[in-house]
Amino acid sequence: MLRGLRQNALAVQIGVTPAAISQYEAGSSIPSAETIERLAVRLGCSPEFFARPWRQLVVGEPFFRSRRSTPQHERDRAEAYAVALAEIATIIEGHIELPASRFDAHLALADDAPMEHVERAASELRAAWRVPPGPIPNVVRMLEARGAIVAAVGAFDSRLDAFSVRTRSRPVVVLCSDGGNAARRRFDAAHELGHLVMHERSLVANAQQERQAHRFAANLLMPAGEIDPWLPRRSNELELLEDGSRTWGVSMQALLFRARTIGTLSEDAYRRAMQRMSAAGWRTREPVDIGPAEAPELLRRAAEMLPRAGTSLEKIAAEFGVPAARLARMLSVPEEQDDADGGQVVQLRAV
Repeated sequence: MLRGLRQNALAVQIGVTPAAISQYEAGSSIPSAETIERLAVRLGCSPEFFARPWRQLVVGEPFFRSRRSTPQHERDRAEAYAVALAEIATIIEGHIELPASRFDAHLALADDAPMEHVERAASELRAAWRVPPGPIPNVVRMLEARGAIVAAVGAFDSRLDAFSVRTRSRPVVVLCSDGGNAARRRFDAAHELGHLVMHERSLVANAQQERQAHRFAANLLMPAGEIDPWLPRRSNELELLEDGSRTWGVSMQALLFRARTIGTLSEDAYRRAMQRMSAAGWRTREPVDIGPAEAPELLRRAAEMLPRAGTSLEKIAAEFGVPAARLARMLSVPEEQDDADGGQVVQLRAV
């Protein structure tokens, strides 16, 4: 799944039948040593990968944004990546103390909860996590500081903006959109946070959950009681949106939609404002640069600390069962990341 291969394709490439692959996975048949070697070469892992203890870490189904339009094999590949990250983090945690998970269920809502309850949940989370009033400096670091594993990777189907999954130790959030749109990444991260704190399970027909997570993200990033001065009252006040985008780290379109949602802007004025943005070409490329996209740092910093804990990334890779270079790619974290983008710096220590 992680390689994006179907059973039939893998069977052809290693010279066995598709039924044999099914039997290997079910444990009803044991592949020969030669077959295991071919599997390891084709799948980019070591033969020991297939003999290591199985850790059942995932709890429930992932929260996928475009469940119906995204092919099942692409969702399987994305989920396999999240499962791998969870297991790698569990191995690392044997050497490096990661932040405790603070994603408790006290904000859980019914699937048909009204939007005012969703807005209240976002406000309660800001209070519970002691988020100061005003813009959140860095949403990704806020998630990591509360114990989430976050990865940013653009290798999945373009219809997967982001997704998240719960594990027995901590949630995993994968941001799939590329790093070119900082506002989109912040909103995606806040959206997945909404799923993790409000929804106990992922629904197959999840349109209402998606609307709730979207509204949660909007109030988390643009609290109704604070964002008002940056919202227009008329369709021609687009300069307010530019100032608001720079200040709050959200897109102009998100601000415009927020103005419509909380009633600052009428439906007609909203439509005219969107027409003005389209005419200016701002629907596809907004004029405001809010800086670089937020990048995860928790796994990178944990990997850097491994020598102080008496181990190394190479040893972690061997324990997981993949080459060290592949593990570095799977973690998908930048080589350099300074603190210029603000937010919390996650504190780690060797165990």
